[in-house]
Amino acid sequence: MSQPLRISERMPSLTAVRYFSVAARLLSFTGAAQELHVTQAAVSRMVQTLEQDLGVALFQRSGKFIRLTPAGLAYYQEVSEALAKIMQASQTARRSVQEETLSLIVNTGFAIRWLVPRLPDFQRLYPHIHVDILASEADALESQRPVHLSIRLGSQSAAGHSVTRLNVGDDFGVVCSPALLSYKKVSTPEDLIGQPLLAHTNPTRDFWAEFFADFGLGSPDLGQAPRFHQLLMIAEAAISGLGFALVPLFLFQEELKSGRLVPVFSQTHRPRQGYCLVQSKESEKDHKVNCFKQWLLKTAETNMPSA
Repeated sequence: MSQPLRISERMPSLTAVRYFSVAARLLSFTGAAQELHVTQAAVSRMVQTLEQDLGVALFQRSGKFIRLTPAGLAYYQEVSEALAKIMQASQTARRSVQEETLSLIVNTGFAIRWLVPRLPDFQRLYPHIHVDILASEADALESQRPVHLSIRLGSQSAAGHSVTRLNVGDDFGVVCSPALLSYKKVSTPEDLIGQPLLAHTNPTRDFWAEFFADFGLGSPDLGQAPRFHQLLMIAEAAISGLGFALVPLFLFQEELKSGRLVPVFSQTHRPRQGYCLVQSKESEKDHKVNCFKQWLLKTAETNMPSA
């Protein structure tokens, strides 16, 4: 059994030492209080606690003025160096964490339905890399925050960035609620013309025009179509019976298996631009970015939906 520390061996309060160090540097309890954003009484109380703990007077007090005692001066010189080392070590530790934090922009639907359930595998392989997911429908190129990678649907290549298509399952299908399909006579893509279609607010992520063109049909007027900012919202609107949705089938397997959504017909659509990984040229030599990219591409290949 370990022996209890004697009073002379007990570490003083680090907060008290810090308060003393600031007061000693400024030779003012008032100035220390302002720098530390506390009251003057709090500084005085902490210094008194430290003096009682050490069993020595650190300051000589004369009215509103203070000065260090010889013991206080010697103590200040020692602890100020120690505090500087603690601050330097803390900054180094913070930088090391920041250097191993990977920031990723990804839309909410893909994050919740595909990426997040698979992230534990990445963390087991790379426990020192922290993934900061900025779930957003905004394009990474338009973000004001530093971003290492982004996963986007319907991505276009941009200057200073490389784009890699993710093999996660490109087939889009038309789905709706069972109730809607029970009274809407729809069995072919052509039958959708004139039906209520649910669209995405971002034209680069809305594939209705491309879908109809693939089947040799003209694009319907979507001017009055309900529009949503997220795929999850579009799916929920379809489940509620609001209309027909064109969605990536691999993200909504749960709803299809449960019958909350049903495929309208067997024909599917493969967009020319599906889910892509967008990487800045500056990050191509970043170790953590490359680790995540390699893991993501391999995971996408091994988790392809079955045909």
